[in-house]
Amino acid sequence: MIGAYTIGKKALLFGYKRYGVPGAILSGGVVLAGYVAVRRLLRGDSNANSLGEALENELEETTTDDDGATDGSSASN
Repeated sequence: MIGAYTIGKKALLFGYKRYGVPGAILSGGVVLAGYVAVRRLLRGDSNANSLGEALENELEETTTDDDGATDGSSASN
């Protein structure tokens, strides 16, 4: 299994070869953020049978949480 260290190392090496030190920092940060996001998504919905089901469940939760606040009106009116 490929771990976080291997993914980060490959991203840093790619960014460094292509754009130098700034590229290494940027590509490492982007890959780390993506890795953490996917890991949290999969860990949060571990009873799903596939990645598609996990994504659908996560999207349903976020849309139901935001439904009341998206119209721009406030409850204090």
